[in-house]
Amino acid sequence: MDLNERLITQGYDHIDILLIDEEANQTTVADITLHKVTDLEYKLYLDPETITYHFDVDDPYFEANQKDDLGNDKKVKGYILEW
Repeated sequence: MDLNERLITQGYDHIDILLIDEEANQTTVADITLHKVTDLEYKLYLDPETITYHFDVDDPYFEANQKDDLGNDKKVKGYILEW
């Protein structure tokens, strides 16, 4: 199950994602309607094989490796911000 499907099965529909990398850089990917997105991993430059989910906490998030501008991997946390 991919990230998009996993979020939908958790009851999410329209979200923002706050990405924080290992150097504390923050990026917000706003206004994501999950039913309209076909490949969320590709949109966020994530390696699908590295995604771990943490939905059973007060502030749900996922962790994954993300490609940076130079093509290097960096570890990110993606916090789910529900509308």
